[in-house]
Amino acid sequence: MDSPAPLDPTTTPSDASELKRLEQRLRRLEQLMVDTQGVAHLGTWEWDISEPTATWSAELYRIYGLSPDSYTPSYENYLAMVHPEDRQRVMDATNRVFHEHVPYSHDERILLPDGSLRYLHTWAQPVLDDDGKLVRLLGVCQDITEQKRAEAQVLELNRELERRVAERTRTIENTLRDVEAFNAMVSHDLRAPLQVIAMTCQVMAMDKSAPLPPQFSGHLERLQRSVGHMTELVNDLLALAHVGGAALERTEVDLSAMAAEIMADLRRLAPEREATVDIAPGLACRADRGLLRSVLENLLGNAWKYSSRVAHARIEVGANTVDGRTRFFVRDNGAGFESADASRLFRPFERLHKASEFTGTGVGLAVVQRIIERHGGQIEAEGEPGRGAVFTFDVGC
Repeated sequence: MDSPAPLDPTTTPSDASELKRLEQRLRRLEQLMVDTQGVAHLGTWEWDISEPTATWSAELYRIYGLSPDSYTPSYENYLAMVHPEDRQRVMDATNRVFHEHVPYSHDERILLPDGSLRYLHTWAQPVLDDDGKLVRLLGVCQDITEQKRAEAQVLELNRELERRVAERTRTIENTLRDVEAFNAMVSHDLRAPLQVIAMTCQVMAMDKSAPLPPQFSGHLERLQRSVGHMTELVNDLLALAHVGGAALERTEVDLSAMAAEIMADLRRLAPEREATVDIAPGLACRADRGLLRSVLENLLGNAWKYSSRVAHARIEVGANTVDGRTRFFVRDNGAGFESADASRLFRPFERLHKASEFTGTGVGLAVVQRIIERHGGQIEAEGEPGRGAVFTFDVGC
């Protein structure tokens, strides 16, 4: 057995122990770096440009599917593994490092010996001497193949989703056009016979030469009420169909003046009504004048109708600024409704009050919502039974 090597006479036992601990710590740090590179799929390389070959880390060999025993890392061998479509870009980046000392960071594809394709993100940093001359290149390569595959899957899923959304949108648009066309056709076709029935009833009621027997008078009145309700429903259906097909032409609208005109018309129809109406001055917006008038006619008409049984009816039209956008409101102190039922108000033919309490078809607010949405705005409703309601809306600007 060989005798142990003599200790350096200048090294004390405590120094040797400290050196041993440092060596162990360095080995642990080296192993930690290797393990970390494996987890992160990071490989490192170094090239002293005075030498024909580079030095690769174990993880870089693994990324390239190579072995240090069978592969010599050189610039030429590396280029041979770069995908042909990426090769010129890699060469241009390398030339900039050599001639301009500009670091690079880019994605590239490599072809492994087994023919598989991998995606790498590569960084290269030039190292210069005191005279500013390039002496070495340091680099890091990260395998991002799984990330690229995940991105490709997400893109494919997005394309499929966009295709399905577009297809669904076309289907919905076609269905809406068909429904609107059907509503318009039916409404037009119903108007003529309804007018005939209404005129016949009117003639029968006014014909004094052949008065109706008393038992038929009640039937005639019910028939006239039904014809009137049906005519109102047909008109609302036509309005609903018109909203989808009408061109939207924004102009400056004096909303205060428009609201005043509509309230004046409502007062003329019921001159006996006593109600306080407060319309804020200076309300204005850019909207389609005809469509916006339909909105106000419906909202003010409802406020007028549902406050008709209140002793001191009050209707208010105003505006607030929310998040930089003007939101108008129509408020009344009439019958109101449960706030939980607010969304039902905008469904066609949905009514929260019995027909015996208040007349209507349940289409008007559906028309209002569609008009507001066509303007790019929103409408909301709040209410409380017996304490009135408020409708707040904007026109998208």
